[in-house]
Amino acid sequence: MDGQLSGKVAIVTGGSSGIGRASALRFAEEGASVVVADVREDPREGGDPTQNLIAERGGEAMFVRTDVSKADQAQRLVAETIERFGGLHAILTAAGNVGPQGDSRAVDIGEWDSHFALNVRGTFLCAQAALRHMAEERYGKVVLIASNFGLVGVPELTAYCAGKAAVIGMARSLAGEFGPFGINVNALCPGATKTSINVHFRSDPERQANWQRMTPLRMDKDEYIADPSDIANAALYLVSDESRFMTGATLVVDGGWIAL
Repeated sequence: MDGQLSGKVAIVTGGSSGIGRASALRFAEEGASVVVADVREDPREGGDPTQNLIAERGGEAMFVRTDVSKADQAQRLVAETIERFGGLHAILTAAGNVGPQGDSRAVDIGEWDSHFALNVRGTFLCAQAALRHMAEERYGKVVLIASNFGLVGVPELTAYCAGKAAVIGMARSLAGEFGPFGINVNALCPGATKTSINVHFRSDPERQANWQRMTPLRMDKDEYIADPSDIANAALYLVSDESRFMTGATLVVDGGWIAL
């Protein structure tokens, strides 16, 4: 398929569901060969696996079962990508979770460590593995999924806010380090998005009222929560050459939450 990413190869971690799934499909629509990396192949939302949908639509894709918190698996992911498609031009790190919630005085440190192993360690390990190849090629697009909650404080979500703030700092540091190699590294910060990992938040009337109050933008039918495709379109911009002079940036797609 022809498009902005024609001839390019992209890895999407967390690509089986949510923002990762939407981004993988969007990249494929624009001509990329896509590697879907996840701990599970079946989408949490139901339906066909992401790589199957891409193939049905005439694109090229493969699935690599990956625990991003394991260094050897992150390295294998990149190696298998290059072996199958002959290169790697972009990586989007969408694997993550919300982590421990509630009164910070009672947060279990084991849950805290597990959360950081996925959201921070996993993000770095995949970026690290990709950058080793990209630096040799002197080209690459690295997009680290953070969150608008990495830029604001949210009571009882300390681990999530801290982890996403770390990802933003990671993107800035990597951008400075790998800019001389022609590599763009940016953080993408979604706001409230309709994904499976936040269903319980979206079903809570009190949280819904707060999200609505904190989101000034209204879309069709008075909607104030993003669809995964809204985030995927921003991700496409960051992995395309349209953003060639953009690095170390924090692109926020949250309906204006942090504007208030």
